[in-house]
This record gives sequence, C-alpha cells and structure tokens, in this order.
Amino acid sequence: MLGSLRTFVGSWVAKVLLVLLVGSFALWGIEGGMFGGSHSQAVATVGETTVNANEFVSTYNQSLNQMQRQLGRRLTRDAARTLGIERRALGQLVAWATLDEYARRNGLSLSEDTLAQMIAENPAFQDSSGAFNRDIFTRATYQAQMRESDFIKMQNASAIRNQLTQAFATGPILPDVFENALARYSEEERRFHWIRITPDMAGTLPEPSDDDLATYFEANKTSYRAPEYRAITLLTLEPETIADPSTISDEQVKADYDSRIDTYAQPEKRRVQQIVFASQEKADEAVKTLQEGGIFESVLSNNDVQISDADLGLQAQSQLPSAIAEPAFGLPLNETSDIIDGPFGPTMIRVTEIEAANTTPLEVVADDIRKDLSLRQAADTIISLQETIDDRRAGGVALSDIADELGYKARLIEAVDRSGQDASETAIEDLPSSSNLLREVFRSTIGDQPAPIDVGQAGYVWYELTGITEARDRALDEVRERVAQDWKAAEASKMVLAKTEDLKARLEQGETVQAIAAELEAEMQTTALLKRTGRVAGFPNDGVSQGFAGDDGHVAIINPNTGGDKILLKVAEVKLPSGTDAQLSDELKALSNDGAAEDILSQLISNLQSEYSVTQNPALIDQVLARGQ
Repeated sequence: MLGSLRTFVGSWVAKVLLVLLVGSFALWGIEGGMFGGSHSQAVATVGETTVNANEFVSTYNQSLNQMQRQLGRRLTRDAARTLGIERRALGQLVAWATLDEYARRNGLSLSEDTLAQMIAENPAFQDSSGAFNRDIFTRATYQAQMRESDFIKMQNASAIRNQLTQAFATGPILPDVFENALARYSEEERRFHWIRITPDMAGTLPEPSDDDLATYFEANKTSYRAPEYRAITLLTLEPETIADPSTISDEQVKADYDSRIDTYAQPEKRRVQQIVFASQEKADEAVKTLQEGGIFESVLSNNDVQISDADLGLQAQSQLPSAIAEPAFGLPLNETSDIIDGPFGPTMIRVTEIEAANTTPLEVVADDIRKDLSLRQAADTIISLQETIDDRRAGGVALSDIADELGYKARLIEAVDRSGQDASETAIEDLPSSSNLLREVFRSTIGDQPAPIDVGQAGYVWYELTGITEARDRALDEVRERVAQDWKAAEASKMVLAKTEDLKARLEQGETVQAIAAELEAEMQTTALLKRTGRVAGFPNDGVSQGFAGDDGHVAIINPNTGGDKILLKVAEVKLPSGTDAQLSDELKALSNDGAAEDILSQLISNLQSEYSVTQNPALIDQVLARGQ
C-alpha cells in the first residue's frame, strides 16, 4: 500500500521532514482531531475528512503569537491577513487533512494494542515511577477539553501520518551524481581583477542649463515637496536651568552639612594582617617563637602563609569581623596581638598601617552643597508652578504671556516638521524630549491645552500649537541649489555607467584589465581565490555573486553603493575541484536533502488534492476569527 505513494513523485527516493508534520500534532498543539465531524462546522474539507473550527483557531493563534513575538507588537486581523498568517494556517491544516484522507481511503490504521502502547509510553501520562497512570491520562484529556475517544483517534491519525512520511525516509534523497555536482559547484574558486571607475575618469561634467534643471525638477517633484510644518511655543522648566545657587544662604549650607556630617566623615582605617592557625598547638608554637625573639614573618613562614594571603587590606573597624575588629583597633602600630579566638580558629593579628579618621571641612564642599540645595529648591518650584500654569492656560492665557508673568522665557519655533527640521531643512537644536514632543505636537490641534511632557528627572515642557502650514509642492526657485546638486550627481552617475559599459565592451573584445587600468591611471586590484560565499574587505559582496554569474573571462559591472562609482570586474582564474576533492559538507548535504524532501512532500500533497475534492468555508473562518478579536 505504502509503495503506491511513490508514483506521485516519479523515480525520486523520498525523505520527508517529519517534524513539519508529526511534530505539529503534539498533545497540547490541537484541540481535537481531523477525523470527521459535521461539515457545517468545518472550515475546510478534503474528501470526507474535515478541518474543524477549533483546529483552525488553535493553529492560527499559534502562528499569530509567534509572529507577534518576532515583531514585538500586537497585530490586527487585517495586518495578520496581509502577512499571510490566516492563509498559512489553513494551508497547513488542509495538507494534514489530505494525508488523513489518503489514510482513510486506503484503510490505514493502527491496531488497538499499538495505540494503547503509544499512549502508555507518553511521559505526560506517567507517574513518578514511570508507569502509565489512568487518572493522569483522564485529567489531562479533560483539561485539554477533549474526549478520550477523540484523543485516541488523534493519536491514530498522527501515527498514520508518521508511517506515510516514513515511506519516503529510507535511503538518501539526492543521487550521488547530484551531490557530486553540488559539491563541485560549492567548492569552485575564482580570482577576480577589478578597477574602481570614478566620476573624474568619466569626463568633465557640464553645468546644467535652466531647461535641464526644470526637466529634472518636474520628473522628481515629489522629492522636493515641503512637508507639513507647525509653529509652536514652548515653556521648558528644568531644575538645571532655573536653579540659582546665589539664593541659598550660608546658614542653609551649614545646616545641610551638619545634618549629613556622616557623609563627610571618614573613620579611622587600619591595615590588618592575620594568621589563622590550624590548631591551638600551632598557635602556642607561634607565641613561643615570638617570645624567643622571632618576628611575625617567621610565624607566617612556619605556617606556610604568604604575606599577601595574610593581608586583609586597609579596613574600617566596621568592615572587620567582630572577633578581630576590637583587638585590631586596640593594637599599637606594628605590634602583634595575643592569640585571639577568631571566626576560623586561633588567630594572631598585626597592624602595619593606620590611617587617621578625618572629616572633610565645610569650606571644601560648600559650593557643591549650595548647588545641590538650589537644584532641590528648583524642583520644588517647578512642582508648585504646575497648577498655576495649568490654571492660567485654562483661563485662555497664551503660554508666552504665562512665561512672562512667571519671569521665565518662552521659546517660539516658527516652523518644525515631524523630523525636527525647520523650513530650511536644518535640524532644530535642543528640542526638549524631542521624539515625544514632536509626536504630541503633530497630534494636537490649535486651541488644545495638552498636558506637559516630562523632561529629565524633574523637568517639564509645556507646548502650545500656534500655527499649521500644510504640506505643499515647492517651486523650483525655492530648491534650485539642491536640484542642481542632485542633477549633477545623476548626470555623473550616467557618465560613469556609460564609461564603464564602454570599458566592459573593450574587455569582452580582448583588451586586458591591466591595459585599461594604465590608460585610466587607476589601480588594478586582484582578489584571492574566492568561493561563492567568500568575502573580501573593500570589495562589494555583490561582486562575488556577479563574478560567478558567467564563465572564465566573464566581465561584469558592480554597483559598490558608494557615491557614483562603479566597479569593473573580470574573472581572472577559475579553479574547479577534482572529482575526488569535491566533498559536500554534512551541513550542505542536509540542507539540500531537506529542500528536496519539502519539494517531494509538496508534490505528493498537490497530487492528492487534485484527486480529492477540497473545499473551504470562508464565512465560517471569518466568523470564528471575529469571535477571537
């Protein structure tokens, strides 16, 4: 029976990507199965096999969620349809239903024993000992809103699809001759000569006439169209711009200094070295060594401790373990302690450096305190002004007049477009919170009293729309200089292309790249031997693909996407691998086999669908998707 499938794909030995079909039928992937049901509730039918609405919605939502995660935003129904999500979900399910219909017509099914074994071996239905648990199975199918009988039918259908696809999975798909040809293709190497053709090599560019500019302008008029501009008044209040340190008195500075004196006080620090002994006997031996005239370093050596390991660094008393902190800060400089009951056992310590406690004087930090206090005062002022500004705006007072009343300066911008440029197409500097501001300005209408926009950590910008200049077509005289520059660039590009095409013809007629390079006083460059996937710094990637587009001696013109330059290329050497050297990598072999398998599967399903009756129910599809919105 399975052998008859091969008639649909000619003489190819097929292998199908099982994960694309079978993997999609995991227990939790589909709410139901493609095994009959009312045709009135089917979004599609293939023969007597139906695709029900639940199946379609589940598959559609999976595809939609995946696309939304990739795009980082939610998609509307229309956007999802434009991206083909609806069409792909239905196509996938119809393809599966096609294989199910083939199995139904040919009586393919699994025995009850085989199905029971498959279910029993499903880890989702096993207890902690690995044995099948009937209660777990019942609870799982209930939570999936499926009847047990439906789940069993779904498992049967999934297993049959697996068998059908495995009919193509024996042996390699691609014949040896194809793999050898593909290996030779992928391993071929080429060396290229190339010259960069620049505008100065193409001749002298004439100055454009008025007719030239007029013709070019009319052909490209939309490129010079003036965008919509808006006139706005801004009142920006930030602590950094309105703070006045001179308003902070010396008494305020002193009071703040005293309230935060701990911030400016540095405690005494000591460099402490310690030896932790392995036993009390070792500690007693160390004491004896010192009593007999030995030194701390001798004790270190006797206990195999390096001086770097013993050094705890320069520490405040609060930074040391409590067991050694008090003894360490009671020791005179360079004296050794008695044995201490340390946190890790008997311990001996020595202090080798003392850094006295100190407090930064007020006069050193007074200016910083004054500035900080003025910023805090300015932030409080801004908060208190919010209600005043909003009330005055509600009373119909212009933002510029409010700024004058409060003693601040409003900023008038006569024209700004959506990108933040003025009417001369120059970026407007220092627009506060520019992206948010421009977005809201172009949402506003004249007369609105929009809420302020946050600026920095404690600032706000109030804005008022005072005028709108609609987008329009500019006259040539308004953009004549820009049009002239664009015309020259376009003409230079044409001249470079014409020159390069002439040189290309000469190369094709037998002249050498070296001779043409000498004539142009240009540098001829030569690449290393490159494969089709090779890359060379300074050489456009498109040059490699263009260089492999013809035979030995092939000549091509490459656009390097830099100014108006062109690259003239000629194949200088072709190196083909020998039959024994050409080896297809495992990765490329897998990719080519997978591609062939997908083609075979597509042919199989297409042939089956031409034999069966395939119908769709667009009205039901619209209905079930509308319910999900």
